Amino acid sequence: MIGGAVFAGAEPLQVSALHPLMADLARQVGGARVEVHDLAGDGGNPHRFEPRPTDMKRMQASAVVLACGKNLEPYLGRLKSGLSGVTVIEVGRTIPSLTVGKDAVCPGCSSHGEHAEHGAGLLDPHWWHGVDNMRRAARVVAKAFAEKDPAGEAYFMEHANAYGRRMDDLKRWAAGELGKIPRAQRILVTAHNAFGYFAREFGFEVIAVAGLNQEQNTTPQEQAKTLEAVKKSGVRAVFPEPSTSGKVLDSLASTLGVRLGTPLIADGNGTGKDAGFEAMIRHNVTSITQALTAP
Repeated sequence: MIGGAVFAGAEPLQVSALHPLMADLARQVGGARVEVHDLAGDGGNPHRFEPRPTDMKRMQASAVVLACGKNLEPYLGRLKSGLSGVTVIEVGRTIPSLTVGKDAVCPGCSSHGEHAEHGAGLLDPHWWHGVDNMRRAARVVAKAFAEKDPAGEAYFMEHANAYGRRMDDLKRWAAGELGKIPRAQRILVTAHNAFGYFAREFGFEVIAVAGLNQEQNTTPQEQAKTLEAVKKSGVRAVFPEPSTSGKVLDSLASTLGVRLGTPLIADGNGTGKDAGFEAMIRHNVTSITQALTAP
């Protein structure tokens, strides 16, 4: 076990997480010194999640609550005011942000000022799609845990460092797999605008059917612009998501005669073998590589 035997007789630090990937990260960093409560639940949608009374009770009994930050949780202000003596950590707060319309790697919106309904001008909250970002996040979480459990500081930092080394290996693997895709084909046509950080890290462009969350509907005019952008790109595949309606992407694929790739996990809410950050990245990289290198 990393860090040796856990101290005997002590109760584990109680941690609540508002996002499945923050729960996963808490387990990776906290190990046996924490008990993690994933409030969104297995496969939960972080865009739709809002704490229930039972969740509030669970958080009030926790020492630390982990949120993603970057405006993903619109209820966070109310949440903080409703909890007494509980530390709420916005894990992504200090991680550099992308701003849709300024930093977005989307030829249909960042370059031409189009796709206004896709969240232009807003912070992109999907920072967890950057492998380097998750390495940084592990240290944020380790520091937060150590403040509540000073005796475990070395243990938490050792776990965070080990996680960072796994992230190095994961990024090398991902870059090697994605490097098989011809540069002209490194375009992700996705169900919603969630892959900006992934695209920036691995050299892709993104064309998103919807905005920063799956509930942002597109107008016929927006759909026409998306269709034109995909047509011009010459991309071979488009990528749905497991938890969203695929009607628009089905229509897009049919109209252009391109394939539907294996659904991508956009919000870190994979289930079973695809649960957790590392599994999500491996699933997405494999799906993207297979679809964009197939003849």
